[in-house]
Amino acid sequence: MSNQPAHTADAAATAVLEPLAGDRARIERIVARLDTSDDPTERADLAAELSRSVSRYEDTVEQVLAAHPRGEGVRQLEQGRGQLRDVLSVIHERTMHMDPRNVHAGDPDGFERALDEAATSLRRHLDAEDACLRRLVRTATRDEQEAIGKQVRKAVKTASERPHPPRTTLGRIVSNLNVKLDHTLEDVANPRHPGADTIDGR
Repeated sequence: MSNQPAHTADAAATAVLEPLAGDRARIERIVARLDTSDDPTERADLAAELSRSVSRYEDTVEQVLAAHPRGEGVRQLEQGRGQLRDVLSVIHERTMHMDPRNVHAGDPDGFERALDEAATSLRRHLDAEDACLRRLVRTATRDEQEAIGKQVRKAVKTASERPHPPRTTLGRIVSNLNVKLDHTLEDVANPRHPGADTIDGR
């Protein structure tokens, strides 16, 4: 248990979890854009970006909490993560190997329901996850905080971009190569990605 003053513990939590900040901010930008966009092609592109970004973020967090399982509320987070991954899998399957212009073909309402469910459950889940992670770091000793920081940095490097990640580091690397290859082929076939371009500031 940490004996650090509250402000010091808060600063430590921010520093330890900083490698997660980029993906976390990207997720927020995607969800915010989904709230305002009504263009089907852009929404499909944003959905694909959401699936990859959330999958990467959740895989990182899961690895960290698995290595330090004493955090309060971890079991509830596991249940929420499982439900989130299931709905992200629907989005992943609808957008993988698919031109964003064609994603809504066939069952536009079903795709939009999955996207709305993902955005809604994501907000609840991320808030609970943030609280759990910060509590874990704030109550840790300095040595434990250093160990958590190393785990975060390690997990970020190989986190899976698929909703249900492989269980090994090698599996994650191979899976991510396949996702990146698919994304590259999509770029060749259709270099215009309105969702990704918007959230990346292009």
